[in-house]
Amino acid sequence: MGLPFLLLTVGGCFGSPLVSQQNPASLPSGHVPTINQNIDVDGALNEDAWSRALVLEQFTEVIPFEGDPGDPPTRILMMRSDTYLYLGVICMEPKTDQLVLQNLRRDAFLQDDDRIEFVFDTFRDAKTSYFFQMSAAGSRGDALLGDNGRRFNKPWNGFWQGRTQILEDRWIAEIAIPFASMAFGDQDVWGANFQRYRGADRSSYRWASPRRELFIGNVSEAGELSGFSGIHQGKGFEFRPYFKLKSANPQGGNSHLVGDLGGEISWSITPQLTSSITWNTDFAETEVDNRQVNLTRFPLFFPEKRDFFLQDSTLFQFGERGRFGSSGTNLIPFFSRRIGLLSGREVPLDYGLRVAGRAGPWDLGFLGVHTGAAPTTGVPDGDLFVFRSSYNVSSSLAVGALFTDGNPASKLSNTVAGADVRWSSTKVLPGSLSVNSYLVQSDDEGLGKKGLGFGSAVKLTTSNWSYFLGLLGTQGDFFPAMGFVRRPGEMRANAAVYWNPRPTSGPVRKYSFGVSPQVWTDLSGNTISSTLRLGWLAVEFNDGDSFRVNTLVQTDRPSQTFPVADNASIVAGDYSWVEHNLRYATSRSRPVSAQADFSFGNWYDGDILRLRSGLSVRPDEHLNLGLSYSEDRGSLSTGDFTVRIEQLSLNYSFNADTSLESLIQSDNQSDTLGLQARFRWIVEDGRELFVVIDSGWEELPSGAIVPTNNDVTAKIVYAIRF
Repeated sequence: MGLPFLLLTVGGCFGSPLVSQQNPASLPSGHVPTINQNIDVDGALNEDAWSRALVLEQFTEVIPFEGDPGDPPTRILMMRSDTYLYLGVICMEPKTDQLVLQNLRRDAFLQDDDRIEFVFDTFRDAKTSYFFQMSAAGSRGDALLGDNGRRFNKPWNGFWQGRTQILEDRWIAEIAIPFASMAFGDQDVWGANFQRYRGADRSSYRWASPRRELFIGNVSEAGELSGFSGIHQGKGFEFRPYFKLKSANPQGGNSHLVGDLGGEISWSITPQLTSSITWNTDFAETEVDNRQVNLTRFPLFFPEKRDFFLQDSTLFQFGERGRFGSSGTNLIPFFSRRIGLLSGREVPLDYGLRVAGRAGPWDLGFLGVHTGAAPTTGVPDGDLFVFRSSYNVSSSLAVGALFTDGNPASKLSNTVAGADVRWSSTKVLPGSLSVNSYLVQSDDEGLGKKGLGFGSAVKLTTSNWSYFLGLLGTQGDFFPAMGFVRRPGEMRANAAVYWNPRPTSGPVRKYSFGVSPQVWTDLSGNTISSTLRLGWLAVEFNDGDSFRVNTLVQTDRPSQTFPVADNASIVAGDYSWVEHNLRYATSRSRPVSAQADFSFGNWYDGDILRLRSGLSVRPDEHLNLGLSYSEDRGSLSTGDFTVRIEQLSLNYSFNADTSLESLIQSDNQSDTLGLQARFRWIVEDGRELFVVIDSGWEELPSGAIVPTNNDVTAKIVYAIRF
């Protein structure tokens, strides 16, 4: 465990006050004026008050040509009242017929749409900030950021309004954000940044720190806006009840109608710290999990999708980090999906208390819930507690702790306690550098065992290079009952180096070459498995098409025989093999796009062919049709197998606040087909109607297809804020 603590020490040294900080005078700035009138948010910007707004228009290109003036021009207008922050966005566009308009619905993934993105660091400390985006079509999205943008909580939903208009030579957005939707201190200055994405040529323009190695969420490099003294958050009280009516029709049972009532009461103890009481918590509108078939001897990972646990999830994150600031998938000491779910079945969440937010230099998160008994799963009722704290030593350095108590599947005690250090800077080396180190211990009364988990990772991103070095592991007795450990008793060391050169002319926007080794060992250092990923070539074209060629050199040493599929299995032994991967994808900005990912080569003592394919049809911002098909076809000494997964998604947005989403998926291992359809009507933020259909069918050995369930749920959520 020497490397984690070495990296932890290095991070602590880098975070010392001796490290030079960027001169604030070099950052763009502005003063937001105060108005004494309400603005009608209709996308027109026709009120007289807009003529007195702050104007920000010095945008610089980030991609593809870093440092060029942003062209066509972009203007941001800003002003505020005592209770609202108003933004007007004017994006000049000589080719409005080439605007990419693919999404209307709330919180859509805007990969290719013309849009504006902006962030506010309301404490001006680069720790917690707010991300907003709005597309030219009218889709609204937001997220809660932590650790200078390295933690990204996309499911966070704030209360705000936005409307757009598309004119002959520009598109316009008008936005109103209540100060009650954000936490803030009493300082007059906020950090802020703005970025425009232009679909016609896939370019990005930014207001502050227009450097490729930086993400707009790296608010330590944001500009400054003053004029926020004297703003009001209101009384900070919210009552959010729900009423649900469900018609359930299980296999072999009679249809029955059930009504239910519950909700949440929230109170802002301070403008920075909020407490919430929940009772009879319900997750009827949660998206269904994507199908997976396990071809390994390790458990599958399914991400958290329930809004109640995602709202403040960045404050509870501890341990391994994944892409885009999410939790990793190997070592998560606290994993909220363990609460209220067991083997995919729902466990009642009777009531709970959550306190989350800021208190001076502290980030705090507390969650205590009482779960009811679930006789069908054998789970008794119980109490579960989680406490996460983090002390912000400086804008670069934070130290924290985690404590959990309780076992969702048992009355016996299980506790987890850990500490971590997180450091980041854009000043020490060219680019963005971050360090994340942690040590955690579990104590399980049921097993009578204690165990340690540990990890550390260093990441550096520059304009054309990216580097990564990491180590994590657990002792065999490490068991966090409210966590996720993919490979207990093992240790992983991994690294990556990628070079991403960008031509100054021609059809290619970016090349990528890289190598990424990974080794899993036992705690004595004996190799269990390894992977060497050779990224021979990846190419991204200016029009958005891309392809890549990879080779995987792998070894594995399973100690026991384990099943794969179709009665085939992997026998215990030592194996080594080579697998090649080819991928080609057309630009998603087109009305019709496709991708194909093909792998072939050896696999354990046999051969394997893998296919991942997808087709997307997006003729306009209303309709989004997706079809995906994956197949793994293997030949082993113990037998042959074929695994198939099919998915069909059909999403239709009637307008920016009303949508219908449906997903049909099946696989040939469970021989089941599932359908989820969700109708969502946002009357206004916090006041919504859902109608959800969950249906399933199973193919019997005889070939007959029988229904397994057919549930219809209507749910109304109606928030009242004071």
